[in-house]
Amino acid sequence: MQKAKLSTIELVFVLTAVFTIFIVTVHQMSTDGILPGNDPAVHLGKSEKIIVDERVTYSTFPWYPPLFHTILAILQIFAGTLDVMAAAFILKMLIATLNVLMLLSTYLLSRKLFGTGAAVASALFTILSVPLLEIVFWGGYANFLGLAYIAFIFYIMNKDLRVSVKTFLLFVGAFTIVMAHQLTTFVFFFMFVPAFLVSTGRSKKKLLALLGIIVGGGLALLAWYAGIILQYSSTVIQHLLFTMKENIYSIPEVGLDALIRNNFGASLFLALAGIPMTYILLKKKSLKPLALVILWIAIPFILSQSYLFGIYLPYIRFVYFFATPMTILAGIFTYRIFTYSLTKFPAFIESKITSNIEMKRKIMKATKILSLAIIVTLFLLQSFFFLQRIETYPQFYERASITSYNSGLWISQHSVPEGTIITSRSPGTWFNAFSDHHVIEETDPQYSRNATAEAVLYSFYEMDNTLTLNREYTRASSSAGQEILASVYNIWRKGISIPNKKANVIYVDPFGEWVPTPLSETDEYIYWTQQTNDTAQLISEYTHELFTVEKVVTFSSNSSVINIKWKVKAHQNLASAKLTVTNDLNPAFHFRKALVPGILEWQNPWDNASSINPEAKWALIEAYSHTLAENILAIHDSQYGVFAVFEFHDLPDWLNLGALDDRKIDALRLRYEFGNLAEGETREISSSALLYDSEIQDIEQWAVSDLKQLLDHETNMEIQERDFRTYIEEYNIKFVVVDSQKVLSENDVSPDLDRVYDNGRTIVYSTKR
Repeated sequence: MQKAKLSTIELVFVLTAVFTIFIVTVHQMSTDGILPGNDPAVHLGKSEKIIVDERVTYSTFPWYPPLFHTILAILQIFAGTLDVMAAAFILKMLIATLNVLMLLSTYLLSRKLFGTGAAVASALFTILSVPLLEIVFWGGYANFLGLAYIAFIFYIMNKDLRVSVKTFLLFVGAFTIVMAHQLTTFVFFFMFVPAFLVSTGRSKKKLLALLGIIVGGGLALLAWYAGIILQYSSTVIQHLLFTMKENIYSIPEVGLDALIRNNFGASLFLALAGIPMTYILLKKKSLKPLALVILWIAIPFILSQSYLFGIYLPYIRFVYFFATPMTILAGIFTYRIFTYSLTKFPAFIESKITSNIEMKRKIMKATKILSLAIIVTLFLLQSFFFLQRIETYPQFYERASITSYNSGLWISQHSVPEGTIITSRSPGTWFNAFSDHHVIEETDPQYSRNATAEAVLYSFYEMDNTLTLNREYTRASSSAGQEILASVYNIWRKGISIPNKKANVIYVDPFGEWVPTPLSETDEYIYWTQQTNDTAQLISEYTHELFTVEKVVTFSSNSSVINIKWKVKAHQNLASAKLTVTNDLNPAFHFRKALVPGILEWQNPWDNASSINPEAKWALIEAYSHTLAENILAIHDSQYGVFAVFEFHDLPDWLNLGALDDRKIDALRLRYEFGNLAEGETREISSSALLYDSEIQDIEQWAVSDLKQLLDHETNMEIQERDFRTYIEEYNIKFVVVDSQKVLSENDVSPDLDRVYDNGRTIVYSTKR
């Protein structure tokens, strides 16, 4: 009877846990908008393609396996609809079911290896696992499927079954993992080999059964990955391990502080404490269960820290793979502390502390109450951490809001399904499902840059040669003017900006007053000039009733240097005319050392300041044309290995270089004095700029001659030219859609766009073509 009662209690707990995690998953996927994250739109798009094509399409680059999308497509076929709302509901049910499967597979494995009590505690930590719920928010559903099957395979590996049954189940599990997601396959491969050796030992039956994994995974690899392996075998390892440098930006997310504050909370310490405790419990029996769980944690953790070995992998993604074994170890530790507190510790007190029977009872009762309080506190702490983290997710991951859905319906009802729509990152890919139009969406540049969407959204012209990029924003943007970007770890990062509002033509009026006129107050016109195969030239004209300023920016395929020429033409007599230009340096970089020959020798402006703010908020050095020893000035960021070099073909009459109180150099200001300009008279000044990711840490030792040699260094790089007006024509762009809460709407003044729909959150513009 006692055994049946315990079995019933366990069944009730499992059903309660399953119901809880199912409801929590569905609720969280419904908290804000239609579905969280942008990836669900990708999944729905792929499943719709399978339904429409009536087959699984094997692409020329078969990197993403089709299993998850095929399952989703089958469910939609049974439902008999491609409606977005219906598909979203089906997706919620499917993901909640997968979450239940992951809970059950983890529970069964923990129960098999460490007992029912540890399994119960592990299930609670699984429900309260932040990484496992976060993966639901951003839409890593195929990974989710793989996570569930990894635990299932490890359970079957340790389950006493007939060889034929075990082989079949392992075959199915391995085939499912490989066809679920490429990253899951990658991680499972590294985990399976040592787990295989640990679990089989010398057992021939286990060895035969585990061969099912090799066969199942191998067939899946041949079925889907063979094309990419054969076609890209010479470059795939190089690409995977050494060239994805942009992943370096996710390193702070896998540090110890981030793992505690953003991912695991108290469960991290409980899991780590569970390792030695489990070792003590199992050292006289078999350490294979502990070795299996530790491998399960250690291998994804090592992959997440692979930057320490100079290997570039998507570090943050591996956190999800050791989240499951973390819940197991945290459950083991919590359960053992609980049982020790109720049994062994009171017994120790009874035998050691006092002989008074009444006192013993009181102490034992207090000890049990204290142990219960500790356990409840641990779960309350984890629950508080869990709730604190997930309350930020709905807005952070929101893409498919109801307002964007209404905007898509409006476009669908008011236009024929032809042409292209450009969207900001929110609603992103989702807008394709809402509007029935082809969509080009802005993407996170850390994963992939979409230059077409960016150019149209933010109204700019640009040209690059793989190492340096120049961008000219039009008046449609508040940051109108010039930006120079460098490729740092494969991502374009702005280093220098020359905003129009900080470039001024100054003159003295008839009353003797100095009159500054920023270029932002002039009429601007940007266009390309006739170019050759080796050069690209972008001209910005700023027209005022008193003058015209022409800025000519030239790119060359044989150099990373950008040439900038300013031409100032007076329409009337201008007394004491001047041109001032401010080069702002991006504070995201750490420009702290500069070379100004004769004034600074790879020092900070604070080290030899011409003037310091009375409140010590900034310092600057000043120089005049006659005090400059050379026509070169350089600024260096030793943290990122980025430096900016300025070569003045016409020396400025005055310049200053400023640094803030954190010693970051924030701006280089230049002034050119033209004297009196007669009507129709033109003056020209020119300079060159080089913004470059050097990855050289000792550059502050470089002399002027070294910098000149660098400026003269020849390359052979193709120049890419882009602009939003060309893209509008080339891609037949009909609409531009932005989420006003996630993107500042600066397109209102663009002459190429008309606002046609605004529901307070999502704004739709039509293009003038």
